[in-house]
Amino acid sequence: MIFFKPWPAARARAIDETPLSEGAGGALAGAETPPTTERPAVVEAALWAGLAAMKATIVAVAVDAVIHHHQPRYRGKAMRTRAIGYVGTLCVVPLAWRMLPDRGRYPRGLDLAVSLPLLLDALGNARGVYMRAHVDDVVHLANGAIVAGVAGAVLAPRVDERWQAALAGAGVGVVAQTGWEIMEYLAFRLGARGMDLSYNDTMDDMIESALGAVIGGLFTLARMPRSKRARERTGWRPVVGA
Repeated sequence: MIFFKPWPAARARAIDETPLSEGAGGALAGAETPPTTERPAVVEAALWAGLAAMKATIVAVAVDAVIHHHQPRYRGKAMRTRAIGYVGTLCVVPLAWRMLPDRGRYPRGLDLAVSLPLLLDALGNARGVYMRAHVDDVVHLANGAIVAGVAGAVLAPRVDERWQAALAGAGVGVVAQTGWEIMEYLAFRLGARGMDLSYNDTMDDMIESALGAVIGGLFTLARMPRSKRARERTGWRPVVGA
């Protein structure tokens, strides 16, 4: 006669209480989680150095613009106001990260993405080639993509399908850039000069921003996991480099 050893009650309870994420179901749910790979120390140091150099350059241009705002390359561009905007925008990501209750890793990727359009804007104006070199077009495209990508990443864990987050993020990007164009128009009507506003310029800016928003939406669609459970677990941080 064969006797089977009774299954210990404590062991049975342990299995019953095992979270789904630790079992087969968790393996399925986590299958779409983006892999986390550590970069070599040299690459990490280079990225941090690049970010620091980028921010230092923007601050240097801002200081130069305040001191030499009367020079022809800066004249009529509201450079003192731009200088305040440069420095203020550089502080957005660090301050927002500091205010988060659970900060986690610093979102360096997001900080780089925000700083790059500022660098292009600052250097384009400092060198006097902002309009001639189509720097304005690149800045509007990049800003639309950044706003849409960040908005989509934040919304992704809260919706049923990732395409909904991508579509909503693209919509936020379009609305934000449209609001910017409205503010430029109001500033022009209130007496600001040297802005070179025209119907063609405004339409170009809105089209470029909309194209950038589409790129940001596609970025959300490509980077976020398909499973809602996986999106809830990973959150928005990995997508923006946090």
